[in-house]
Amino acid sequence: MHTTPSVHILLATYNGGKYIREQLDSLLAQTYPNISIYIRDDGSTDDTVSIIQDYIAGNTSSKKIVLLENGGVNLGCPASFYQILKECPPADYYAFCDQDDIWYPDKIKRAVKKLASVPQPERPCVYFCGYEYYTDTGEFLRHSPPQKASVSLTDVLYYTPASGFVIVFNETARQELILQVDPGRELHDRWLLRGAACFGTIISDPRRLATHIRHSDAVTAEDSSDSNLLCSFLKNEIGGTAMTDSKEDLAYFQNVFRHKLSASQQKTLSLFTAKNSFLRQIQKLFYPRRLRARLAGELAIRILFLIGKI
Repeated sequence: MHTTPSVHILLATYNGGKYIREQLDSLLAQTYPNISIYIRDDGSTDDTVSIIQDYIAGNTSSKKIVLLENGGVNLGCPASFYQILKECPPADYYAFCDQDDIWYPDKIKRAVKKLASVPQPERPCVYFCGYEYYTDTGEFLRHSPPQKASVSLTDVLYYTPASGFVIVFNETARQELILQVDPGRELHDRWLLRGAACFGTIISDPRRLATHIRHSDAVTAEDSSDSNLLCSFLKNEIGGTAMTDSKEDLAYFQNVFRHKLSASQQKTLSLFTAKNSFLRQIQKLFYPRRLRARLAGELAIRILFLIGKI
């Protein structure tokens, strides 16, 4: 019988047959012993489900693999992840998992050690680590950008310091930030990080413990220079609706937790969610704290404030 804290890995799949074997192998190779893997497929039309079933049938490790019923429903992301969280039994910790990344063997072990050391474990606690970008042909692209050791609400307003697949969180975060409220359409990583920044603890681990695969049809300007990244930001954020959507999502978060937010948190959120005025544009343009990790992203968002896009 395990005496170590339990960890549920939450794997959402969709047409990932080309990559999922390598990911499942990396999950089963985790050095941490008390792991269960809960998988929800979102209606794959390739061999993803049959591969998962083969792994379940041939699993000789101590780690349990469970394929949840999907009821023939395609939920998309992030709803498929939220559904797994609703259906899986309680655990001490939970880890989001994408179908096409690769985890290093001590990823979960290190996360549990860090989470177990927080001074207030009864509060929502979210851990994340660094990672590396590779192409699907094995070419190294870059490291994930370094993140602050201490992450506050300001750091997660218009920036997400961690992708879902490097996030591990406790049962309190699951209850208070997911099950007891409706996250709506917001991505699971952003929602958890904002919630933990306001009401709990965020652990930022610089150790790189996973490989994120950029597929050949998905490699973007984000994987190259700051100048290319700035051009990409300006094209997508000025020309598209991404940033107006982000502003709406911030307002939704503020409304959901309006009775729990402190006065200073309410003030910060209101500055970035209220209807634009000339004064607010100036206040946001000269906001004294940095809002994004990379210089190109920071320049882009200041331009958006200047022109009144958000």
